[in-house]
Amino acid sequence: MKQQRINQLLKLLADGQFHSGEALGEILGVSRAAVHQMVERIKALGLDVFSVSGKGYALSRELELLTKDAISTVTQQTLPEFDVLSVVGSTNDEIKQRVEQKHLSNGYSLFAEAQTAGRGRRGKIWHSPYGSNLYLSLYWQLADGVQGAMGLSIVVGIAVARQLASYGIANVELKWPNDIYIDGRKVAGILVELEGQSSGSAHAIIGMGVNINMTDPDVTAIDQPWAQLADALPREISRNQLAADLLSAIYAALQQYQEQGLAPLLGEWLEWDRYANQPVKLIMGNREVTGIARGIDENGALILEQQGKHTRYFAGELSLRGLN
Repeated sequence: MKQQRINQLLKLLADGQFHSGEALGEILGVSRAAVHQMVERIKALGLDVFSVSGKGYALSRELELLTKDAISTVTQQTLPEFDVLSVVGSTNDEIKQRVEQKHLSNGYSLFAEAQTAGRGRRGKIWHSPYGSNLYLSLYWQLADGVQGAMGLSIVVGIAVARQLASYGIANVELKWPNDIYIDGRKVAGILVELEGQSSGSAHAIIGMGVNINMTDPDVTAIDQPWAQLADALPREISRNQLAADLLSAIYAALQQYQEQGLAPLLGEWLEWDRYANQPVKLIMGNREVTGIARGIDENGALILEQQGKHTRYFAGELSLRGLN
């Protein structure tokens, strides 16, 4: 069953209205039985589909699908080259494949409507239902080698926090090194993957997922408190507008970081830092370290105060938790 036909069916059902299996089959050039099979595939993407005898099929709600034209139209800035796809394994992996196939311009970005193998740090699954949230990856060249990537998740996190606050969302926080919170619950995560040498040619793929409207019944599988923008925004904002705003903010922040480094952002990080000057613990496999979080340094390392001594910890297989 070709993904292209499933994509066509998703676009037809996106209006939230009922469509008969016969009518859908005529448009798609398939039988009613094939339409039923495709609907089952759509359900596997995290969408709730109603099936009513005599009326046909309908999604539980209308979907606003992402398009390149819509994103380009609503932005006030020049965006890097970008594409919008329907269903991918993960947006990071999709960009990795494209890097191998052709030269990508710096800042090239990719949105997807759904991920079947979305992931976060330390191999955790990133829940990625269709047409509900934002899934974005961005290609970024590192002129100074992989050591120039230490602060990327910090920069992107600050850019996202600024943008969410500009909408009037209160209580936006950042959790080192890569999470965005609203009212103590995770609303977005960042995954930075590096390829190249410590010096010389290297690049980063920066992936991000943002919860907008998590209506999928499988959200019970998420193992931590989560938030969604639909509950936090003072007014409704279209997904295409959100996509344009966040991509613009991230791209501008990365350009500034490339020119000035992380130093100008250290003070601002403390304003967003969820655990600034609070007791925390770092989990490193079977080992735990406790102390007081004192912000970050110019390389993006966490500064932990222990008995008056400051120790720096770099992101990797570390997990940060509050003690209170």
